[in-house]
Amino acid sequence: MNVGTVLLGLAFGAALSGVGILGRAYVADDDAYVAHVPKLTAAAAVLLVSALLHLTYQFVTTDYSNAYVWENTASYLPLLYRVTGVYAANEGSVLLWAAIVSIVAMIAGTVRGISDQHAKLVHGLTLGLVAYFTGMLLAQSPFASIRTAFPGAPPGFVPTSGQGLNALLVDPYMAIHPPVMFISYALLAMPFAIGSAHFVSLFRGNGGVFPTWHGSVTRWLRLSWLFLTAAVALGGLWSYTVLGWGGIWAWDPVETAILIPWLFLTATLHAVTAYEPTGRYRVLAPAMTATVFALVVYTTSVVRSGVFRSVHSFADGGIGAAFLVLMGLTAALGVVLPVTYWLLETDDGDGDGGDDRWLRRANLVHLAVLGFGLLTFVSLWGLSFPLLRNAITGLEVSVEARYYNLWSYPLVLGLLLLLGFYMDYDADGRTRALAGLGVFTAATIVGAFVFPSETWQLASTRPNDALVYELVGSASAASVLPPVAYAILGTVKRTGGRIRAAASRDAKLKQTGITLIHVGAALLVLSLPFMYVLAGQASVMATGVGDGSMDTTRQAVPGSDYSVRVLGHSRTEFPQDPAVGTYALSTDQVVRRGSSLNGSVQTVHGTVTDIREGPRATVVQLDGSSVWVGLAGNGTATTATTGERIVARGRLMWNFVPSADAVVLARAETVGPTADPPENVVPTRVVAEGVSLAVYEGNQLRASGIAGQRRYPEQGGMQVRDVVIDRGLVTDTYVIAGVSDGTASITVKQVPFVTLMRVAIVALLLGMSLVALFDPRHGAVTDTAIREPAHETNPEVAD
Repeated sequence: MNVGTVLLGLAFGAALSGVGILGRAYVADDDAYVAHVPKLTAAAAVLLVSALLHLTYQFVTTDYSNAYVWENTASYLPLLYRVTGVYAANEGSVLLWAAIVSIVAMIAGTVRGISDQHAKLVHGLTLGLVAYFTGMLLAQSPFASIRTAFPGAPPGFVPTSGQGLNALLVDPYMAIHPPVMFISYALLAMPFAIGSAHFVSLFRGNGGVFPTWHGSVTRWLRLSWLFLTAAVALGGLWSYTVLGWGGIWAWDPVETAILIPWLFLTATLHAVTAYEPTGRYRVLAPAMTATVFALVVYTTSVVRSGVFRSVHSFADGGIGAAFLVLMGLTAALGVVLPVTYWLLETDDGDGDGGDDRWLRRANLVHLAVLGFGLLTFVSLWGLSFPLLRNAITGLEVSVEARYYNLWSYPLVLGLLLLLGFYMDYDADGRTRALAGLGVFTAATIVGAFVFPSETWQLASTRPNDALVYELVGSASAASVLPPVAYAILGTVKRTGGRIRAAASRDAKLKQTGITLIHVGAALLVLSLPFMYVLAGQASVMATGVGDGSMDTTRQAVPGSDYSVRVLGHSRTEFPQDPAVGTYALSTDQVVRRGSSLNGSVQTVHGTVTDIREGPRATVVQLDGSSVWVGLAGNGTATTATTGERIVARGRLMWNFVPSADAVVLARAETVGPTADPPENVVPTRVVAEGVSLAVYEGNQLRASGIAGQRRYPEQGGMQVRDVVIDRGLVTDTYVIAGVSDGTASITVKQVPFVTLMRVAIVALLLGMSLVALFDPRHGAVTDTAIREPAHETNPEVAD
């Protein structure tokens, strides 16, 4: 049993013991042994983090005795991408997830304590997740030995090179994106535990957990939203720079899978903000809180089902029974339990103090929650339908981006109009607010008919389209302008006044954050459709780039204002001139690995100490050791001389002849000096081919650089793009080139509003950071804050 497995086993034991103690204490109302739970929780966290660090160390040192390491890295990768390999597949991802959840459980237990019945239940559920994840890792371990991959290999066999990392992960954005995403998912464990515990407690007649944990739920949800937003943004920027889409979003199944919890989390935050223990959202808010984590597990399971063909699928080795069970457990606790309670209780109550007016802020918040819920359903159905169809009929189908765009767009416009109205609404000026809503709604409808050309349409229509597709698909993207303007104007107007009226510095900062979030969301919505609708592209072919006979003068790109000048062609193989020790075994390494190398193809290096020529073969001794290189023929079979350092590649035979331990059966063309090794001996990991070019718009140089592709021969020839991007204030110039057989196909794109999108993302992240830090009631900085009145959670007076 290896170190990693021992660490996982001990962590599982610690977490499971803690769950057992807490379960007994909760059911029997007996606090025996509960004092040990904080230590067990801390032990589980330390052990899981140690296991994660141990796995990372194995990746850094390319310890190929670990099958997972061998499958997901290679020694030629830079340190950053060797670390990235840790979470390149299922096992490492789950370990990362488990380690972070264990830290969350430890922090929550330390801060909140586990002194009462409610705390025991919440902590028990959180620790239960840790135990389950760890159990999954014991069943499908990231520390399994290489014997699992090569069951027929001799004892002690260790591959000399790894399979390498998925080429699409060799990017700085992808080095950051997965950890940020799993931090977000792990932070949702606490809201899940609190929401589930709330309903368990209600069914047991112990009263709800949620009222006393409301502040904690708010903090965990905000932090999770912050990290999940960053993860979505990082994934989009990765798509923009690596995939050659010329945009950040294409409704890829994995993109959709991360958007679903983000949308529902946004809806949940609105519900939790409006929550009141005896009135508004007293059932829905804890129910949604519990459901978000169940959605995360569901979407993660779906995209790993193997049904989808996604460029984002880096860990699609099958869903596995463990994920199915986890999906069932989280759905039972996070969805079935709240729904059952709601069906039995039926009365969620609105607690609006007898105000029977329909048009009030509380109902506007209801509509916002409903709108985000519908947006979530659109994406959820689009993601789930192929899975259901495949399960029922066995046929693989895909849901096109057109479905998502057409069904989501009206809902997004409605939410923007709702946001503008909510911010503008004043009970005393109801007529004026309604008039404003009417004006902007009318402007939205008029905007749908402005520029009714294919360029401005959201999607092409088809002869047999449903009416909704015809109406929405033929609408102009100009229709987004009035709702965006309405939302921004309303937000700035209302929150500007609230900032001035706020009594404390923290309250002002919180209101500033709320403004940034809503303005950022509106700007993001503005940038996304125009990024695609107003994008333009044109292409030109350049011949003769392979032999240097291409036309190096400026060539007009037909159908555009661009011209391109091809300056040169490059084809580079990596690694270049690698040290012989990075791809060839020394004689000491061969002897140390012994018979485990028998029959495998190996590259060895050493100094020639003896040469013996026979009638049918020549053998060359290396380093005076028992390792020899054998070549068929005599005399002319090798030009190696005594004292020369050589490298040779061939099949290694152990105990092949009585006088040598190992003989590498090579050919003359696979033997040469280490100073100038034969070409077919040095491994080629990456082939980068591209054209050096300059792109002009009119007479102005817009972009220059090398555009092309990188091919990874040892990853099945997988290719990634090298694009040239000139980031303009309004429009990016985006250049893609495909180079093949001496010809370059060059495409120049204009991608507008990317800068606006970046500004919007920064506003969202900065805004939520301010709210999470400086909320006087539920912020991280509360010790010096002047607490606001409790009625701020009332949506009649709060945001």
